[in-house]
Amino acid sequence: MAFQERPHFLLLLVIFFFLSSFLSVFATYTPSYACDIDKNPRLKEFAFYNTSLDAKTWVNDLVKRMTLKEKTGSIVGVADKIDRLGIPSYGWWSEALHGVSDTGPATWFSKTVVPGATSYPQVILTAASFNESLFYTIAKVVLDEARAMYNTGVAGLTFWSPNVNIFRDPR
Repeated sequence: MAFQERPHFLLLLVIFFFLSSFLSVFATYTPSYACDIDKNPRLKEFAFYNTSLDAKTWVNDLVKRMTLKEKTGSIVGVADKIDRLGIPSYGWWSEALHGVSDTGPATWFSKTVVPGATSYPQVILTAASFNESLFYTIAKVVLDEARAMYNTGVAGLTFWSPNVNIFRDPR
């Protein structure tokens, strides 16, 4: 009966537990951002961090500074971090053919952070609808879910959508 007299207490209690679970999630998983000059002011001396320069200058400066081992470690599915240049490890191989998937080493689902993502029918089935707005809507949801997973630190921003039309594949 005491709860009926003070219904706001129960509501505040529920909100408190809800918010405290989010705080623990954000404390556990945080994405690693490249170019984080606030955390490492020394990075300002590198030309590839200077946003006023063009992309060609960035690339030339970065490649010039990287060792051969660092270059080869950056062309694999999960690129190595390069601490001396302020570059975090990055997962290039994530799959999103019909929704964000945890197939591949760069994306994973977690019960406490991201328990799963929306899965859509295979592309050939969606294509059979001839509905362009459906494709746009699916792409927007996949984009939103992928960005949310990146923001919580459980995925990169590079997603592949491998597809083979089995009716046209010559093999």
